[in-house]
Amino acid sequence: MNFTGSSSTINQDLEYLYALDGRGIKLGLKRIEKILEKLGNPQEGFRSVHVAGTNGKGSTCALVASILKTAGYKVGLYTSPHLVSFNERIRVNDKKITDSEISDFIKDVRPLIDEIDTTFFETTTAMAFNYFREKNVDFAILETGMGGRYDATSVVHPEVSIITPIGKDHEEHLGRTIYDIAKEKAGIGKKDIPCIISIQQPKVKKILVEELGKRESPYYYVPDECKVKLEEALLDRQYVTVKFGSEIISNIMFPLIGKYQLINLQTAIYSISFLNDVSISRGDIVEGIEKTVWPGRLQVLQREPLVFYDVGHNVHGIRNVVKTIADLFPDRAIDTIIVLGSKKKYNSLGRALGKLGGRIYVSEIPDHKSAQAEEIADAISKEIPENRLVIENDLKLLLSDAVKKLNKYDILLIMGSHYIAPIIYPFFKIFV
Repeated sequence: MNFTGSSSTINQDLEYLYALDGRGIKLGLKRIEKILEKLGNPQEGFRSVHVAGTNGKGSTCALVASILKTAGYKVGLYTSPHLVSFNERIRVNDKKITDSEISDFIKDVRPLIDEIDTTFFETTTAMAFNYFREKNVDFAILETGMGGRYDATSVVHPEVSIITPIGKDHEEHLGRTIYDIAKEKAGIGKKDIPCIISIQQPKVKKILVEELGKRESPYYYVPDECKVKLEEALLDRQYVTVKFGSEIISNIMFPLIGKYQLINLQTAIYSISFLNDVSISRGDIVEGIEKTVWPGRLQVLQREPLVFYDVGHNVHGIRNVVKTIADLFPDRAIDTIIVLGSKKKYNSLGRALGKLGGRIYVSEIPDHKSAQAEEIADAISKEIPENRLVIENDLKLLLSDAVKKLNKYDILLIMGSHYIAPIIYPFFKIFV
């Protein structure tokens, strides 16, 4: 299908697109398969790498895309959610889809969207696949929305599948137990398609191996095949040595910080070795790693005083971030701003955040389904003194107040959601 003609304003089109979220999350692949068929099955026009998991999906996707791009391939990248603009979700060689390209798709495909009753994520996935075909990409790196088996991205037949570390999240859709969640994530496995498994809890690994076996998808466990050694950790980068196969590459500058990011790095490096008929040199790997850009992951927003922002929004991710900051500054009290979506679990957050020793500011996401600040604070107060808690529902006011209280040598960590980025970035005059 070719798309022509003028579009309505991007704001109107995005309002229509976001309104599809009201249709909820519907299990099954019939709708996405139907709309893709009407579009001429664009997903068959490019090679793909498919990534599922709970934490680290986006960083792993960004690393794989950067290495392939550095090697000279045209690479589509589909991730979610976005930080500031919808356009961030769909990129080709780091260039975001334009407003007019979004509007043209919605204008021409809206009758199909309404007829088939596709959800927000299904519609966005169809848009991404169609865009990648139009741009004639060599590879598309695809992040699942949340699951695996019934995720709209699972209609592809990838070169390789990847499952990053799994923890509890989206239980209302994937299941209440880690068994249920792991089983759903393993649903991206396909017959004869290699599946690369990042380091997992032993019980999770066991579930994944069993499920992939049922699907006749050969699996490879990354920690057995690729080693990454941390040589030096700085505020905004790490220096690492990588060993895989007979290759040893030393002193790589890795621009994402945190030991958990080393898991994503080894997963990305090992995964690209399963891509057939590609030419990727040792230099491409190093340069691709060093050029990786992935905002909102322990990103330094300001240096004096020092302010970090991380989008970690589940207990597993938040614990990783807290540990990284505590390791970087073992003798410092660090203030924290925490904001969470309405479905997130926070009963055990106090124990993790308390380790940072500073004030804990609690707020809410503007114009989005948010956990109540008072309820988060109540849960946290069971683990830490109430005199270290500050509650302010208005995030802009809280941010201003928290920063004013900092002196030159203080540290502030802002975390808990992608959806606060439109407030955070303008405040610190950062554009993504």
